[in-house]
Amino acid sequence: MSAKRASSARGRTERAIVTAAVGVWARDRAATLPQIAEAAEVGRTTLHRYFPEREGLVRAAVEHGLEAIGGAIAEAEPDHGHPLAAMRRVVAALASVSEAIMFVFGDQSLLRDVVPTAEPDPPTPHDPVIELIRRGQAEGVFDDQLSAEWIQQVLWAVSYTAFEQVEQGTLAKFDLTAAVTRTLERGITARAGERAESEPES
Repeated sequence: MSAKRASSARGRTERAIVTAAVGVWARDRAATLPQIAEAAEVGRTTLHRYFPEREGLVRAAVEHGLEAIGGAIAEAEPDHGHPLAAMRRVVAALASVSEAIMFVFGDQSLLRDVVPTAEPDPPTPHDPVIELIRRGQAEGVFDDQLSAEWIQQVLWAVSYTAFEQVEQGTLAKFDLTAAVTRTLERGITARAGERAESEPES
């Protein structure tokens, strides 16, 4: 039992460090390991015991961020319900992991250099957001004159911009989801007369 408790405590400490790293680096790429140790409420020696090198912590933080983003999208269940309702859930899910998104996607070199692909031409992964958009287009809810990939990029771009404005204090955090949703729906929904289904209730 003592070994189990020690393992559990170690896991909690490691998660605290990695989570703190995501939050700190989302706002300041140049933040030092001592600054992250302070945010994680652990000593510098403790942090160095878990992550002797900065690169190791960066890699762990990227992996944690990607898992958090993927988990949030999965919990939003984009494959269920009316496409507009599902998209609203996805937007709210992205807002819940805004720090992870700002950290991971604020610097594209992280994905290229820190988590390199093992294959030169890997297969296209399952993308639930793309599938949601295509489903919405097939049902006449989203504009089928735009590619699903373009709409997805708009979703990410608008969401990221909203996250930045929250950090800058120009957008209230409680207005974030509504602002992104309104912008998307004014831009990606098909004309009212062309919709296959009526708009769902909020």
